[in-house]
Amino acid sequence: MSISDWTIDNLLSLLKIVMTLIGAIFVYYQWKRNVNVQRANFINQIVDKLRFDKDMANTLYLIDYTYDWYDEHFHENTKLQMQIDKVLSYLSYICYLIETGNISETEKSVIEYELFRVCESPSTQAYLLNLYCFSLNRKIGCSFQNLIDYGIKHGIMDKSLFTKDCEKYPKRLNF
Repeated sequence: MSISDWTIDNLLSLLKIVMTLIGAIFVYYQWKRNVNVQRANFINQIVDKLRFDKDMANTLYLIDYTYDWYDEHFHENTKLQMQIDKVLSYLSYICYLIETGNISETEKSVIEYELFRVCESPSTQAYLLNLYCFSLNRKIGCSFQNLIDYGIKHGIMDKSLFTKDCEKYPKRLNF
């Protein structure tokens, strides 16, 4: 059958198919663009919280520049402990999002500095180790496991640190 043998109905059907295809491509393009805008807004919210939320920014500054914040008096200071736990919880959740692919490698680069500096901190490692061993002793999951896993996976924390021995840093919790 050649094109000259087509009827008006055949041509109209072909035109409908082509128009539907063009419409589908346009809808897909709009949807993809909308998803990208939503992802950008999501990352912006994360960055905004980390860098411009006063409590988060102050706590990140403390972790970044105070070498020994996890000392023998840490668990006596409920306010500080709550601030540290808030930051570590947020970062652990971000690590979970990275691990599950909800934050891409490109998007991760925007918040990588904070993750690196927190995981690199000797006080953070000591605190996480104490919590890890406390949880291990009680046979429950560690609340910051995603952050620990991220630090180990990226070579920021030594995997051998998180063993049953738990002896590199002083024991500050009852485990």
